Amino acid sequence: MLIELIRFLVGITGLWVGAELLVRYSSRLARSFGVSPVIIGLTVVSMGTSAPELVVSLVAAFHHNTDIALGNIIGSNIANIGLILGVGALICPIDVQKNWVHREVPFMIFVTLVFMGLGLWGHSLGPPDGAVLLLLMIAFLLYLGKNSLKEMSTFREAQDALGNPDRVSLKQRLVYFALAMAGLAILLGGSELTVGAGQTIARRLGVSDVVIGLTMIAVGTSLPELATTVVGAYRREMDLVVGNVIGSNVFNLLLIGGVVSLVEPMHLTRAMFTREMPFLLGLSVIVWPTMRYRWNLQRYEGLLFLLIYAWFVYRIV
Repeated sequence: MLIELIRFLVGITGLWVGAELLVRYSSRLARSFGVSPVIIGLTVVSMGTSAPELVVSLVAAFHHNTDIALGNIIGSNIANIGLILGVGALICPIDVQKNWVHREVPFMIFVTLVFMGLGLWGHSLGPPDGAVLLLLMIAFLLYLGKNSLKEMSTFREAQDALGNPDRVSLKQRLVYFALAMAGLAILLGGSELTVGAGQTIARRLGVSDVVIGLTMIAVGTSLPELATTVVGAYRREMDLVVGNVIGSNVFNLLLIGGVVSLVEPMHLTRAMFTREMPFLLGLSVIVWPTMRYRWNLQRYEGLLFLLIYAWFVYRIV
């Protein structure tokens, strides 16, 4: 037990150190290119922090246990909004940018509807559905790439007009990128240690595998997003925080859902149709008017998201 406690503490330390490096240097990298931190959050950070969900879901699919894979995808997305966005707003109120409300959040809702619709069509998600999801993923990446190039072009024009002498060198950008990737590696390693040690401790304390699966796996694979959000909120990098949450939800549904569906069809249970997926859709929809109202997320709204998430966990456990 002592060894597991040490592993757990080392894992937690790795989470915070990795998140600090990832947030600090990915935001610096974004600014050096003139790309907004929200774009970095939607792409590099969210893809990196979604790696645990991808690994867990793929391993489950290869073992023909798609219930765990599907539950992990849906559970992680619910945790991203209820737990992670809630914690972020509780630490620091989030000033909302209009493009989030007009583009990113509606796309997240659209993707959730598509995922549900494909699942309802045949009560499962097979290779054809996976292909549709992956095509949407490619379209999303192309859209983000186009926006990034536009922002970079505008940034360079502004620098040239001002004769800015503080242009960041290629070497410095490579250092930023290397440190951000090192942070991501430490973050993922810390997540693995924390979840593994936590599950062992829970079993020794007599907690059932069902409860561990419903809580620790979904929340455990979301630990990188949580650590990144907490550090980002304390550093006031709220664009990165929101981009990470929205991007992770989109990647979980399109990339992970698409890849897993190609490997092994995911059969949807009645509970998934009537409880988990409608809850995810409802929570995703609630984000839109909440952000649009006064164009910010206040601490009490973050607390409300946390209470909604706690109620959901209480119901399924």
